[in-house]
Amino acid sequence: MILGLWVIIGLFFWMCAEVTILLFSNKELILSSFDRREGEDITSESREYNIRALTLSGLTFAGIALLIDAFSHNIQGAVDTIIILVYSFGLFLCSYKIEVLTNYRRLYWIMQEKCLNFGFLGLISSLVVFFYIEGIIIIIAVFGVFFGVIIIIHLIELWSDFKYYSERPAPKNNKV
Repeated sequence: MILGLWVIIGLFFWMCAEVTILLFSNKELILSSFDRREGEDITSESREYNIRALTLSGLTFAGIALLIDAFSHNIQGAVDTIIILVYSFGLFLCSYKIEVLTNYRRLYWIMQEKCLNFGFLGLISSLVVFFYIEGIIIIIAVFGVFFGVIIIIHLIELWSDFKYYSERPAPKNNKV
């Protein structure tokens, strides 16, 4: 149980750090709303994230139920994995619900995206923890490579977002 808690604490602080970095890259822009007159209508993209989050939350819920059933005789063997999956499930539901706010401020769009991304990272982390606990070394090695690639892509995306927001001018007529 301790390993699962440490993983979700790490993911939570990592997500908070990313949002903080992006917020301070251009606070006025991040706290502003999208300007539809300038072609910044985010509705369709936000709706797409909403659908992805709902789909992944359903799959995650099914995975939790499957693990609970499969390990009902020894639930302690899967507690760490279940804890991480429950955290991911919560992030997916947050990403799903925050969609109604994304037109009000860019920060909500960023939060929707981060909840979806970190829910996905939680899913991947839960698999790594599961195989680690089960002691299946070859799968950990193979999966570790993919996990590393996913983290590298995630960090490249963060760097790209940081550059995008820090280089854009703050809106002129938007109150923070």
